[in-house]
Amino acid sequence: MTTDTTKRSPETSPSIRTLDADGYRAAIPGLSALIVDAVEGGASVNFLYGVTVADAATWWRARIDDVARGVTTPFVAVDGEQIVGSLLLIRSTNPNSPHRAEVAKVIVHRRARRRGLASAIMAAAEDMARTEGRWLLYLDTVTRSPAAAFYERLGWQEAGTIPYYALLPDGEPAPATFYWKDLR
Repeated sequence: MTTDTTKRSPETSPSIRTLDADGYRAAIPGLSALIVDAVEGGASVNFLYGVTVADAATWWRARIDDVARGVTTPFVAVDGEQIVGSLLLIRSTNPNSPHRAEVAKVIVHRRARRRGLASAIMAAAEDMARTEGRWLLYLDTVTRSPAAAFYERLGWQEAGTIPYYALLPDGEPAPATFYWKDLR
C-alpha cells in the first residue's frame, strides 16, 4: 500500500507517496533506474559510473526488512507511473535516540528537477518525523555541492565536514558535510 501525502493543485502532476513493504518491493525497478540516472549525472549516491539497474536493485532490496519493520519509510515522487524522486527516512532504533532519524537517498531524476519535488519530498519526510516525535534529523552530502546549498536553503545546519569521505562517480575522493535540523 502507498499513501499519497501531496497537497497539490490539479495542474501539478507529480505526487509524493510513502511506501509500505509491498509498495517498496514493487518500486525497486523504478528506484534502481533513479540511481542509475543520478550516477550518470554525476551524483555521489553510493555508486560509481557504470552502475547497473541490477546493482542498484541489490542495494534497494537489502532494505526491504527495515521497511517492513517500520524502521525505514521510503518516500517517492511519482509522475504518471514513473518514479522521479526518492527519500528514505531511517529511524534510530537505539534506546537513547527515539527522537532522531536520518534522511538518505534524496534523489530527483534529472528530467524532473527544478519543479519543487526535492522540497516537497523533504517537507513530507519532515512532517512525518515531526508527527512521530522525531525532531532531530541528520544527513550528509558532498561538500559545496548543489545538494548542500539546497539543504542550507531549507534551514539545515552544518555539523562538520569529513575529508575524503566517499568517492565521486569517477572514483575521485570527495569530502562530505553532515547537516542536522531541529524540527521543534
